Amino acid sequence: MLGTLALRGFSFAYGLVGFVLLTATAALRDGAFTRNRRPSEKEDEEFEKGTFPSRLVSAHMANKQLAQKLYWDLSNNPLPGFKHMFYKLENGVQLHYVTNAVGPNLGSGKNVAIFIHGFPDSYVLWRKILTSPALSSHILIAVDLPGYGGSDSLEKYDPDHVLETMTWFILGMREQYLSDGGKLIMVTHDWGTIVGARLASEANQLADRWILANGVIPQHVRSTVQSLLASSRQMLHTFMRNPTNTALLRKSFSTVGPMFSQLGQSFYVFTLNLPMPLSSFVVRMGNFWFVRLLLLVQAEKEGTGSETLGELLAASFGPALPGEALQSSNPDHQYGESVMKRIPDHGMSQKIRVYREGLALSPWTKSLEAIAALSEISRGRSFSASGRALFDDGPPGALKVPATLVWGNKDPAGDRRLALSGLSDYLTRRSDIVMVKEGGHWLPTEEVGAKVIADVTEWALTGEKTPLKEKLVDAEGITIQST
Repeated sequence: MLGTLALRGFSFAYGLVGFVLLTATAALRDGAFTRNRRPSEKEDEEFEKGTFPSRLVSAHMANKQLAQKLYWDLSNNPLPGFKHMFYKLENGVQLHYVTNAVGPNLGSGKNVAIFIHGFPDSYVLWRKILTSPALSSHILIAVDLPGYGGSDSLEKYDPDHVLETMTWFILGMREQYLSDGGKLIMVTHDWGTIVGARLASEANQLADRWILANGVIPQHVRSTVQSLLASSRQMLHTFMRNPTNTALLRKSFSTVGPMFSQLGQSFYVFTLNLPMPLSSFVVRMGNFWFVRLLLLVQAEKEGTGSETLGELLAASFGPALPGEALQSSNPDHQYGESVMKRIPDHGMSQKIRVYREGLALSPWTKSLEAIAALSEISRGRSFSASGRALFDDGPPGALKVPATLVWGNKDPAGDRRLALSGLSDYLTRRSDIVMVKEGGHWLPTEEVGAKVIADVTEWALTGEKTPLKEKLVDAEGITIQST
């Protein structure tokens, strides 16, 4: 009891420190509270040329409005060869996705890849990969997570709601687009990877392979943290009996170094878990300064100059156009009411709830209907498809289907020692860990990262006929560890 109270007290205090630091940075360094203005003519010219200032800029950009229309107007093709679609679950929740499954060249019998983004993104995150020529002969589907983009909000964002919703979406896509003998590949990023890792562990029948980018297996990280703490405590206990052994004391502190590193990198997570008035203020203050900061890091890492911050904001914020541009004459082809209600704050009050409601680690109680549907898939698959032996389930949270984890070596959001140490115990055979040497957090938008993910996806969709190392043999700065 005292330990729980102490942990909650630390989380609250650390979150408050983050709140103060973020607010002070926004106000003092970036002037976020005084820049709610229209851009100057010079800035407009920069935006039109596809460049952006090094400092944070106003979100009220002309090209942001153009990008809004491109990505979210239901009368447009959001990407070349793609169209907007909606899938409604039996409980009435509607998810928005885009797909290239149109025309005579795509239809039943093709292999399918489904893409799930993370925070604070939308389906647009995958634009480089979706338009890759190597994938054009396959059915590609990029969905907005619940509460993001054009998908409906949920009552709660715990496992029972989010994992159940995504399970039924994937089941629906299987039924609609996948024929007997076809392969289904899941590709995820960030929070999409956390969702994907849980589904690969607890609903492994859904897909033949998961490609998990820039995210962690939650139970693995928790187990690693517990092991590091136990080792550190044991060394401290030994040191107390032999206080002259200062090397042991240093070893004790260095053992938990990855934890302190991750605490520094994830300080904003504690801030987003503060009481809602405070956490909501952080993501909305200074004309959504926090989101613009994240996307500026993405834009500068991408380094192509092909997109402005305004276009990235349009991709993240979701539909924010006049009502007539967001609807159609077809009542089954319209954004839901909850999407309209999110427009004033660009859905941020919904998006941050994935951090707040136990999605990563809380138990998931699957519905009886979901259990039955997953069992039905199992009947049509050979047992070896899971990649594990009959009685080898691995540790709690271990994946039960082959997976390829793709990480950027320079990802500022996670400590690799926590994310990857001892990971082989959580992977099945035929799994791989791909490290992109110069990659950051938003690999799907980076030149090398996008190519690697597209190549891995194409390799998986075409039957994994050769080892992945042979597929990526020409890629620079790539290391691969296979199980």
